[in-house]
Amino acid sequence: MAGTGPMRIIIANRNARIASIILLLVFVAASVGGIYDPADQFAAGDWWPGVIFVAVPLILAGRSATVGVVVVGDTVISRGWLRTRKISRVDISAVRAVNYSGILNWSGASTQFLMVELEVAGSHVEILALVGRPAKVRRMADQLRDALGLETSPAEPGAHRIQG
Repeated sequence: MAGTGPMRIIIANRNARIASIILLLVFVAASVGGIYDPADQFAAGDWWPGVIFVAVPLILAGRSATVGVVVVGDTVISRGWLRTRKISRVDISAVRAVNYSGILNWSGASTQFLMVELEVAGSHVEILALVGRPAKVRRMADQLRDALGLETSPAEPGAHRIQG
């Protein structure tokens, strides 16, 4: 069949995508409301700084639609809000659900939210695009593990949780 390439497997938190798009579009609407003054439509004021507050969240809202992990052939592509990483599939030895640690909790370890972490050539790569409630993140980690053909380690269930 002409035009068929390697199979693409997409793993993403759909609810997080939708929530971030809605939040960013609300910010865009509020920014537009702050720039536009219907009573003074023809004033020659400085409107350009406000364009930044519209453009940046609009770009991020568009990017939110692609956030997640895509497995294509021998490559794993991690798409975040600000960065895209390509990782060779053969370099990944483990996929885990671990406590979320990032900008939203000042790099502390969350017991309420998890994220996916890859073990790549002996180092740990956090996939901040796959964050969510524990059950959802464990499902996404299982999907990614299955897509990569990796086995679940026997010590993994519950090992990622910080008790407290």
